[in-house]
Amino acid sequence: MTDLTGNGVSLGTERVLASEHWLLAAAPSVRRARLEWADSGTTWLKPGALFGAVTVRASVVHAALLLDDPEKSARPLRERLGGPVFYAVEQFGREAGYVALVAGSVSMAWSVPGSVAHHRRAGLQVPAPGNTLPDHGPSWWVVPLDGPGVLCDPDPLATLVGHGHGVLTGTLGKRP
Repeated sequence: MTDLTGNGVSLGTERVLASEHWLLAAAPSVRRARLEWADSGTTWLKPGALFGAVTVRASVVHAALLLDDPEKSARPLRERLGGPVFYAVEQFGREAGYVALVAGSVSMAWSVPGSVAHHRRAGLQVPAPGNTLPDHGPSWWVVPLDGPGVLCDPDPLATLVGHGHGVLTGTLGKRP
């Protein structure tokens, strides 16, 4: 990564550190969260005012994108949603899921079939901001955080989920 700051710290590193600091505001214990990120690559945060979370079954995302894994899905997710998304191996029991960070108000009113809004103030296992590889734990950022407060756009997320759910259920293009 190119150092554009002139002081030996790259913009990528600064973004990761700023994102880490921002996410830690949702941690019950900042010290414990940092230790867990360093030790296991994930920690428990409580979404609320800073961000909300919408979890989508991996099968729904893959059906919408016509792709079959997180690495292939990364670029289209970044282009469509514009914000951070992580992949969790066992988000729905034995099925994997994608977790999109959205505005807290979005998750309170979310009701799109094929996805679940994470309850405000309930624990959410979140990978460390720099964790972008599948070999670093049970979850990793498919679309990394681009800085504090940068979140997914809910309208394209709803469209993506609706499309994938329609493909899987055979209801795509059919009227209720």
